[in-house]
Order: sequence, then C-alpha cells, then structure tokens
Amino acid sequence: MIKTILVDDERHALETLKMLLERLFPSQFEFLALCNSVDQAIPAIQELEPELVFLDIQMPQKNGFALLEVLPNRNFEVIFTTAHQEPAVTAFKYAAFDYLLKPIDSLELQKSVIRYQETKKADPIQMLLENLGHPQDGLEMVAFSTSEGLEFVQFDEIKYLKADRNYTYLFLEGDRKLLISKSIGQVESKLPEQRFVRIHQSYTVNLSKILRYDRAENYLILRSGEKLSVSLRKNSNLTKRFA
Repeated sequence: MIKTILVDDERHALETLKMLLERLFPSQFEFLALCNSVDQAIPAIQELEPELVFLDIQMPQKNGFALLEVLPNRNFEVIFTTAHQEPAVTAFKYAAFDYLLKPIDSLELQKSVIRYQETKKADPIQMLLENLGHPQDGLEMVAFSTSEGLEFVQFDEIKYLKADRNYTYLFLEGDRKLLISKSIGQVESKLPEQRFVRIHQSYTVNLSKILRYDRAENYLILRSGEKLSVSLRKNSNLTKRFA
C-alpha cells in the first residue's frame, strides 16, 4: 500500500481526492492524514513518514511551497494539486513528481499514480531502504539515507541520537557522526526499542553504552566519557528499564 498524506485547505477537495483514489485504486492507499494547512501537515509528515504527498499550492497563511522549504531533504514524492496553472514552473523547481489541475480529472490522476507506482517498482534503492529501514529479527543493522548516499549502521555502533530541529545526529563509535534528515522520533522508530531509550526531548541513548547514572545531577555518563542530560519527564523511561 502507498502511504499517503493529503494537504488542502478545502475539506471538500480533500474528501473528493480521497474518494477518487479509493475508487481508482481500491485497497492500494493507506491514508495517514488529511491536513487542512501547512502547519498541520509538517508534523504529520515528520511523524508518519508518507511515501507520497498530494499537496495543494494556494492555501491561506502558507502555501504548498512553504512546506517544502521546511522539509528540503524530503524522502517522499509530491504531487501538486491546484486550480491555477501559473505556479507549474515553480512546482517543478521543487522536483515535484507531478502537477494536477483542479477540478482533478480522474484519468489524469490515474495516469499520475500508475507512473508513480512504476517508478517505485523500478527503484532498487527504494526497495533496499524499505527492507532495511526498520528493525527486523536477526538483522543487526539499519540503513539511513544521507546527503552523500546510503549509510549502513550497526546497532552496536550507535552511542546516542541528538535532535536538531527537523534533523537528527547519530553519534557513533570512533568519534563519527551522521546527520539524518528525519526527526529524532522517526530515527528512533527504526531502532530496536529494547536497546534504545529516550532520556530527553533531544536525546535517545543506546543502553549498552551507559556507564553510570548520576541521579542527583540528572545526567548519564557514557563509557566514552560523554555526559547526557536526563529530563525529569523522561527519568522513568530509564529507571523502569532496570527496575
């Protein structure tokens, strides 16, 4: 199934597009969210990780291009939907997969989605990411897409994660670090929960890397010597693992 998010300030437009997709491609779409604004769509995209976003351009407050400015290193395709032809050139500057005019013609929508499906099938890297993007039984690594390519990381290499707005740093053994264009929650979801624990809004730590917990000062000391703050709200996440 194609994990998708629809973004349009008009509720009727959202429901019509959803109905068309369900009719043309029965049981082939998983609708993760229907969003009425850019501000609503950004956290939904970061948390739910869609493969395809149908994005209206002309919306109050912030238009569809503003969403892509916030998420420049996206790992999803975009099909713009708009009642205006003028922004078409700009849309393709943002590497849009397609551009559909409203009212959306069902045949054009069908062609666009079929072309998307064929492109996805023909992309072996995408298949590899899907296979390695989530923890699997017996598999001791995960794959992350970076600006330089595809990075394969052993779970035991990871010391901790550090959030940086919409990005996450992976701090690895050997004083290495990687910058991933995903939120810390998204990266965390790809790691085995029995090995990693969130200790702060900004930190997730590999339990096997902890040397000591200073309860009085509320920080962890890692075997590498690094110190990480433990928030009061996340304190129970840590202590219940060792209760």
